[in-house]
Amino acid sequence: MTHFSKIESVQNSMVKHAYSLKVSKKAKESVDFLCEGFHLALEALVSGLRCRFIFATKGGWEHPDGQRIHLEAQKAKVKYFEVTSKIVSYLADTVTPEGVFVVVEKPQPAWPSPPFSKILAVYQVQDPGNMGTLFRSAEAFGAQGIFLTEGCCDPFNPKAVRASMGSLFRLPFRAGETWKSYMEWLDQNGFHSYALTMKVSKPIPMVRFSTPMSIWVGAEGSGLPDDLAAACEERVRIPMAGKVESLNVGVAASLALYFAQSQGPVS
Repeated sequence: MTHFSKIESVQNSMVKHAYSLKVSKKAKESVDFLCEGFHLALEALVSGLRCRFIFATKGGWEHPDGQRIHLEAQKAKVKYFEVTSKIVSYLADTVTPEGVFVVVEKPQPAWPSPPFSKILAVYQVQDPGNMGTLFRSAEAFGAQGIFLTEGCCDPFNPKAVRASMGSLFRLPFRAGETWKSYMEWLDQNGFHSYALTMKVSKPIPMVRFSTPMSIWVGAEGSGLPDDLAAACEERVRIPMAGKVESLNVGVAASLALYFAQSQGPVS
C-alpha cells in the first residue's frame, strides 16, 4: 500500500503558494499556475509540463484516475501529498471539487514553427470561459498557435484553464503584445489574415481561404476595431438566420476555424 505524506494545515507553505495562484494579481506575476480536477492534473503530467507538486484527498488517490495520476507523478518524479477536505475547500474554484490539485510551471511563450498553416489571433477577449474555449477549438481545428493581444484575460485564469481542457498545455501561444506587432510578424511570414466581423464583410461560405492564414476574432460586444479589420486581407462573417445579430466569440471562432479547415490547404 502506498504511503502518502499528509498535509493538514492551510498554513503549510505549499498550500499557501497554491492558494496565491487563485489571486488574480499574484497569479499573473507567478511563474506557476493551479490546475484542479483529475482531467487537468493528468493532462498536465502527460503533456510534459513541469509539475511542482500534487495534492489529493485520500478518496482522490484511491479513485482510478487518481491512481493513474499517482503513477504518472512517480514517473515524472513529482512530489505528491494527501490533503484534508478543509484544504480542498480552501483551494477549490469549483462548486463540487474532485479533490485533486496540481501546481504547474507556466509554459514559455512561443512563436509557431514553420511550415506555417493556421493561427488564431484574439483581440481583447476578456471572459475566461471564452478564452479556454478558443484554445480548445484552435487545437481541435488544426491551429498551430494562438496570439493574444494586450487587454485579453489571463489564459492561466482557473476558469480559462478548465475550459481549455488541456489545450492550453499543448498549443504554443503569445500574449500581451499589440495587434500591430502580431500583424507585422504575420506579414513577414507570408500569412493571409482574415478578420471575423459583421461590418462590410463577405459570408464565409463564399471565401476561399489561402494558407498560411490567420483568423482574427474580437472582444465580446465590441468585436474587432476598424483599423485592425482594415489591415487584414479580407473581412468575413458567419451567416445567421432570424434576428440573431452576433454569436459568442468562442462559437464564431470555432465555426470559422472549422470552415477554413474543411476547405483543405490552398496556397
